[in-house]
Order: sequence, then structure tokens, then C-alpha cells
Amino acid sequence: MNSHLHRRDFLCGAAVGVTGSLLAGCDTGSQRATTPPLTDTASSPLRLVPGGYTPEDFANFIRTRYGTGEPVYWYGVGDASTFPAGKMFMRTEGYDTGRLLTLDTEKSEAVALTRKLVVLRHPTTGEILQGPNGEPAWLNNFTYQLFRMRLQDGFLVYDVEQGAGPFLGTISDGLNRSEVQHYPGMTVYTTPVNYSMPDVAGTGGDLEVWENYDFIERDHAGGKQYAAMWAGAFPLPPMMGPGRSSMHGYFQRYDHYADVPATLRDFVEEHAPMWKVPPVDMDEIRSLQK
Repeated sequence: MNSHLHRRDFLCGAAVGVTGSLLAGCDTGSQRATTPPLTDTASSPLRLVPGGYTPEDFANFIRTRYGTGEPVYWYGVGDASTFPAGKMFMRTEGYDTGRLLTLDTEKSEAVALTRKLVVLRHPTTGEILQGPNGEPAWLNNFTYQLFRMRLQDGFLVYDVEQGAGPFLGTISDGLNRSEVQHYPGMTVYTTPVNYSMPDVAGTGGDLEVWENYDFIERDHAGGKQYAAMWAGAFPLPPMMGPGRSSMHGYFQRYDHYADVPATLRDFVEEHAPMWKVPPVDMDEIRSLQK
């Protein structure tokens, strides 16, 4: 289901399709690699069709994406380029901070609260770009997002509320498109989303947007490690005129604000203290929607 979003709500941080790379043993003359070849017992074939979520996969995705109640921070860096010319016009740095509000493992339903910010940087120097009055350029319109998720016919389905007042809207996606892929020691959860936004560049009609998130859960040092990749296709910013852009990003999950890299944490402290933590509860969400 497509939703119309206000221009100020369209740009956000967030990763590309992920590819698992597996190394098997090989013979190099008289020396053999110590890593044995993967066998059928170590790996199951990749799915040819989308879906595949079990109740266990659903619960594991929710904990991967949102933690278990305390805030988590999905820190990422990325870029934006013109399409199809491929000229990079900015780098991005930001995070999505969220918390799990409820998880019903019997019904495979969950609710989570998030907010995110993105700092815009020069594509070669990495310096923060400036607005017309010398202020730092950053995307601050995502003061919250409310995620409602459920398992439906093997698909992870999600409804996302965002915006406020006349620009309050819901994006729904996942049915027939989300999927899960299992590798030895690693699982990839894919959550695509498509929507349309008003034409701000005067080319006529609404502009289509797509994003794709690949959240990665992998075994590491006796525990779990979490990463993500993201890609999206958007209209160019209005000051660049009509046209399209492609965006891409890499993400890593941190479980403590103090662990977020200082390049972003220092910015949050000075310019965005509200973004230090995700929304606390539904009361805060409703107040932000007014």
C-alpha cells in the first residue's frame, strides 16, 4: 500500500541488498586449506521465492532490529549519487535509535518505537554541509516512527506511522516481498518498502520511492553481532532540480549510546539532544503526532 509523504519526510538514512560470501577449502599444490568444504549439512539452499519467515525467525528479527527493551542504535554511513550519471553529491552519517515496546511470540506481533537523524557531509572532505544561513545540514524530521509488525503467511508485514498533523501517514509493506535467508552462522532479514511522495520539482505527478533494508544477524565470538545494509531511490533534492538519486548505506548496531562513534555523538550532543534516546512510550508518540 502506497502512502503520500510530505517532501520533508522523504529523505532518511537508511541500506542495499546483502550478499553472503562463503569460503570453501582448496588445494594449492601440496598445501591444503584448513577450512573444510561446506557440506549439505552445514548449509541449506537459498530460497528461490520470498517469504520463509517462521515464528522463530519473526521473533529473532524483532530482537535483532529493536533489541529487547533498552535502546539500540543503528549507526550508519552512506552516500547519495545522481542517477543515472552516478555523480556522488554527498555522504551521510546518522543513526536510527529504537526500543521494543511489545513482542507477543504466540501471536507473532510486535510494536517498536524509533527516531532517526542523518547528517549530510561533503562527498570528498567529509565536512558537514551547511544550509543557507551557515547552519549544519541534517535531516531532523523523523522525531519518531511507530512500527507495528506481524507474521502473515510466512511474510514479515509492517505498518509504519510517521509525520504529524496534516502530514501524518502510514506506510504498509512486506506482504509478498519480505524474505529471510539462512547461511551457516548468519541470517539475513530483508524488509523492502515502496511509497510515493508529492512532486516537488514540478515534473508532473507523484514520484515513486523505493527502499530496501537487509538486517544481518551472525554468530560471533560465542554471541551475536548485528549489521545492516540499505539502498534507496529518491527524487533529487529540490535545489538540484528535477531528476533521480540513488542512496546506499552500511550500518552497525550499538547497544549503548556511549559506543556510537564520536563524529556523530558530538553532533547529537550539540544540535540534537532529543535524538539521544528513542521515544519512551505511546504517550510521547501521540504528542509528537499533533
